[in-house]
Amino acid sequence: MKMNFKLKALAVAAIMAASAPAFAAIDGGPTGNGELLLNVRYYGGDSATSGGDDISALFDLGLKMNDALAANSSLTGLTGTWNLNSGAYGASWNQLLSFVGAANTGKIEFNVIALDDTDRNLAGGSRYLTTGSVDAWPSQGNTNVKGFNGMDQYLTANNSRGTHATDANGASVATPTDAPNTFFGAIGGLTQGDNWLAKTTVDTTQVLGTEQNFWFLTTSSTSNLAQATKTPFGVDLNHDGVIGAGEFTKVTLNEAGVLNITSPVPEADTWAMLLAGLGMLGAMVRRRTGV
Repeated sequence: MKMNFKLKALAVAAIMAASAPAFAAIDGGPTGNGELLLNVRYYGGDSATSGGDDISALFDLGLKMNDALAANSSLTGLTGTWNLNSGAYGASWNQLLSFVGAANTGKIEFNVIALDDTDRNLAGGSRYLTTGSVDAWPSQGNTNVKGFNGMDQYLTANNSRGTHATDANGASVATPTDAPNTFFGAIGGLTQGDNWLAKTTVDTTQVLGTEQNFWFLTTSSTSNLAQATKTPFGVDLNHDGVIGAGEFTKVTLNEAGVLNITSPVPEADTWAMLLAGLGMLGAMVRRRTGV
């Protein structure tokens, strides 16, 4: 009888757990495979860390870092489109626009990032994705890349806000007077997310409509003094082993609230050469197997 009662109690607990709303937390650095996050911010006054004229919004794009890296290594590169006007995003996007006002929409800036700091004391253990409107990333040491992990407090602080707690890919809005670390312009109370808490000289946020390049930054070794590895996203169209002009993946957010990540498409002759190569490979396989 006691055993039956325990089994029934366990069954009831399982049903209750299954019916309870899931907490849709943002996957950040500690997960080892953080999600791509869109940050949108407006600084209306002289100070980005205080005042009643600043606002930011955080959108969970639902694409994991490893999936983004895999897409980048494919023939077509990373691509995707997100509409911020509806669903779990709509309320936050519209709240931000209403706060800013039509006259100041052109001052809104954005970036896209993803975090992984689970193995930060190993070579390649600190991994970050970020926008950066540069064709060549400037000097960036391993120590500062490790310091990017301070952005995790921003993700943690926003996890229970807006629609992050109820939707798989939610959004939230914050101002300087909201809970600590929720506002993109005052993480840790002093530093901005724009430049990874002052750990990089690149301002990763640009005004709406700007086509930003996308970058993968990771520690190159265990030496804190060594330069980090800085790899641009893109498609090597001319097969020279370098992502150059016309080959970068572009990240753009327009005033209509549509985020696009696009990679250059290989020319028809490149596809023809690829298909021809695959055809030859198939013929060789058939010849060897006697098919």
